[in-house]
Amino acid sequence: MKKITFLLLIFAAFTMNAQLLTEGFDDITTLVGYTVLNVSDIPNTDFFQGNTDVFIAQSGPDDSYLATNYAATSGSTIDLYIILPALELENGDELTFFTSTVAGSAWPDRLEVRIDPDGSGANPTSDDTGSYTELLLEINPYLLTGGYPESWSYQTVIVSGLAEPTTTSLAFRYWVTDGGPEGANSNYIGIDTMEINEFILGVSDESFNNFNYYINNNQLILSASNSLENVQLFNLLGQEVISQKLSNTNETINIASLDTGIYAAKVSINGNTKSFKIVKN
Repeated sequence: MKKITFLLLIFAAFTMNAQLLTEGFDDITTLVGYTVLNVSDIPNTDFFQGNTDVFIAQSGPDDSYLATNYAATSGSTIDLYIILPALELENGDELTFFTSTVAGSAWPDRLEVRIDPDGSGANPTSDDTGSYTELLLEINPYLLTGGYPESWSYQTVIVSGLAEPTTTSLAFRYWVTDGGPEGANSNYIGIDTMEINEFILGVSDESFNNFNYYINNNQLILSASNSLENVQLFNLLGQEVISQKLSNTNETINIASLDTGIYAAKVSINGNTKSFKIVKN
């Protein structure tokens, strides 16, 4: 009973957070307040509706996701942004989304999440990130084959770098060097089921500075500025299915043995805890 009560409290915490923005990308032609900027060396296509011949959406109609690919440039450097609607944000607010590339992709992809820390709104150019100077997340920074999730993987980004609550924007940046039609890198990525929520309850700012997590190839990847101490996973019945002591700032937890579904995770750093949900595909 105690475990079930704990699990219910975790999921109650998710629902109590004020939702600032939610987007399922059912029809990207109806997006309001978004700005797409293609500052690649030779800009070509940009973001488009998900292609069901490549893979289907994480949720909703099969094509209901945001997609882009190697054709974003006719040259060799892809630098493509989608800037999200301006919101009043503060440190600790949370962006979550799912992303994937093609299973078995031989052409590595990379995705960044950035924020404009002072809200000045200076647009990126071909050789500058504009006012989007604060890097919050980088998926596959070294463009490694297999380094980008090859199935829909849940990502979380904690807003940081703001001096005070600020009306500003987050941005996705699809940035791939040696890409394009003739390059060794860049294939196809999708983004789906995006949410921005206000500050998560019960999280210590200092302890969980730069905390991030994602799932890739049946591994739960955890990272933070401070050493992680412990992780627990609970199924929907409140039963503990994984408990593992940790000691480093980057940790990998094998979840291959878990059934497909939703789990509650509880991570400890410096005696403080953060609870969140993960989705095992």
